[in-house]
Amino acid sequence: MVSQEELKLAVPSQQSPATEHGEAWFRKLADNLPGMIYQFRLSPDGAFSFPFVSLGCQELFELEPHEIRENGLRLVSLIHPEDLPGFDQSVAHSAQTLNPWRWEGRFCLPSGQIKWIEAASRPERYPNGDIVWDGMLMDVTRRRQAEEAQDQTQAELQAQQELSQLILNSMNDGVIVADEAGKFLVFNPAAEKLFGNGAMEIDQADWSEHYGLFLPDTVTPFPIEALPLVRTLQGEEPQNVEMFIRHAQAPAGLWLLISGKPLKDATGNLKGGMIVCRDVSDRKATEAQLQDYAERQAMLNRLATQIRQSLNLDIVIATTLRAVRDLLEADHCTFCWFNPEVEPPTWEVVKESKRKSYSSFLGLYPADIVGSVTRLIREQPVIQIDTVAQFSDPIYRSRLRSLGIKSAILLPIPTNSERIGCLACYHLSQAHSWTASEIELLQAVIDQLAIALNQAELYQQSQTKAQELAQTLQELQRTQSQMLHSEKMSSLGQLVAGVAHEINNPVNFIYGNLTHAEDYTQDLLRLLHLYQKHYSAPHPEIRDEAETIDLEFLQADLPKLLTSMRVGADRIQKIVTSLRTFSRMDEAEMKEVDIHEGIDSTLMILQNRLKAKSDRPEIQVIKQYISPMRVECYAGQLNQVFMNILANAIDALEESFSKRILDKAPTITICTERVNCEWVRIAIADNGPGIPLDVQKQLFDPFFTTKPLGKGIGMGMAISHQIIMEKHRGNLICCSAAGEGTEFIIQIPSAQSVVKQ
Repeated sequence: MVSQEELKLAVPSQQSPATEHGEAWFRKLADNLPGMIYQFRLSPDGAFSFPFVSLGCQELFELEPHEIRENGLRLVSLIHPEDLPGFDQSVAHSAQTLNPWRWEGRFCLPSGQIKWIEAASRPERYPNGDIVWDGMLMDVTRRRQAEEAQDQTQAELQAQQELSQLILNSMNDGVIVADEAGKFLVFNPAAEKLFGNGAMEIDQADWSEHYGLFLPDTVTPFPIEALPLVRTLQGEEPQNVEMFIRHAQAPAGLWLLISGKPLKDATGNLKGGMIVCRDVSDRKATEAQLQDYAERQAMLNRLATQIRQSLNLDIVIATTLRAVRDLLEADHCTFCWFNPEVEPPTWEVVKESKRKSYSSFLGLYPADIVGSVTRLIREQPVIQIDTVAQFSDPIYRSRLRSLGIKSAILLPIPTNSERIGCLACYHLSQAHSWTASEIELLQAVIDQLAIALNQAELYQQSQTKAQELAQTLQELQRTQSQMLHSEKMSSLGQLVAGVAHEINNPVNFIYGNLTHAEDYTQDLLRLLHLYQKHYSAPHPEIRDEAETIDLEFLQADLPKLLTSMRVGADRIQKIVTSLRTFSRMDEAEMKEVDIHEGIDSTLMILQNRLKAKSDRPEIQVIKQYISPMRVECYAGQLNQVFMNILANAIDALEESFSKRILDKAPTITICTERVNCEWVRIAIADNGPGIPLDVQKQLFDPFFTTKPLGKGIGMGMAISHQIIMEKHRGNLICCSAAGEGTEFIIQIPSAQSVVKQ
């Protein structure tokens, strides 16, 4: 097609398709059809016209039919500039091929409205070369808007799906989602790593056959109905379930911590289940190591206690052998004596601890039955035999084989006499490589046994040495008492140092004000002396002095100074009370009081700190009380908790202003409410900078503080936690996030006597 500038109006060269007889009927029909019925004529020279246009053009294009018939360019000029090239190409293609013409595009109406128009017509070439299209134009704006909205929605859904998938792929925890039939819908990479590749393809019907994927090992036997994922598909919410699993890619096994949640639609119908799995193998291994260490330490402590409390060597040895065999999971443990004074020298096994299925080793044996081991025991602290077949001495190797022993370890125990004791552990079921930690444990046991043996020998000596032994024991007990006393004094010293350090601030505060009080008092006394000197007729010198010292200011400020001194003294008392409470020295009477009175009295004490200062505005206190709020409690201790929390809130707000972190009015909000008929809730919140998560974890630890040296010893929140949790059987919770302030929530029962029952 030619450009719009070259378009010319053309007069139809032949009669309109509608006959004169049917013209009225045709127009009526065309005007009542939706959209616009039209006839478009294109001449060989490029001129075009609209011989026929129905009244639908008024609604579609805001044009009258005669406007379009008289000037077809009026309609074509409304086509959106971006859609005009496509329009020209489609008309040209239809004119060349005489194929039906279909086009969809936008029209910019005179009112500024934009409409989407769908066009369809069939071309026909006339003998004179003109091409005529008879067709219809329809408004499809709503459909296009709906399609665009749908496309946008689909794009947003696609973006959300991609984001969700990205999150799932980046998570360290395994996430598994299954539908109600047990078919997996989500199995993120972390889950594949935990459960093995290909686990997602397993159906629920096959779960029971794949113990390595979803059922735990024999360490923690679970029936299939107890699996977290199965429970979620039954509508349950399993939380923090620990399972031990194995599969081909993790033959050593993994410990998983699993929590789950059923998935329901808006109507509450169960649609599936989801579980989140975390690998806690390292934590479990650490716990096992700590448990193992704790058990070993407990055994050593028990042994040490027995040695201190009893000189019965048989009981000490028997207890030690049982504990060592259980901890090391050995098959046989023995204790024997080497006696070189007899001829020939002998080894005597006097005590043993063994599994029931094995034979006893008790008895007296000639020393040569063990070959060179007797000499080695004199020379080496440990004789370690991981594999009997590789032991160098043929005599002892043969002896061990005859007893069915596959691994052994011997530890000599030197004594003050010529006798040598020996503790031996054996593995008969399979060979065992002795670890450094096992040897370390046995060495510690030997040290304790050596003490026991030496004590027993001293006890068995002649009566002439009994007094010396008693004196030695008394000296040992005295030394232990001194050590314990020194330890207590050291702890007490640290505590007293902390108290002295904390008391130092209010004491300095009081003495600083006392200096001013003394100056003001001297000024007043000097003025009074002048009044006495000149009596009722004020002398100019008196008036000058009164103005110099500002008598009215002194009279107004002196009570404030005294009040400040009382606040400082009260602060000292609070600190001492706090320390006594923390050490359970304070057993104040429990009674029913109004909590609001305690909060208000605490605020009154802190009034000086709430006032505006040079570097910050006044701290606003918003009270949202529910009345009445009478609670059975230790009133003094509860007030101490309020004091600690409010003082910390003030410190946080002041620090925020000093560091220019807070750009809004500092505010503390106190809310009280009854949770139900048995519990009350007190919330104290500030709009300060908040508490970091790592600090929150240590917030209630004794002696933990973030304040600089000299500002506190870190006992306030620890004592507060003890008062609420232990004294009142309640809860103290800290809710905080960086930049969002801090809220401490106190929940205590309204009647302690009911809780105690």
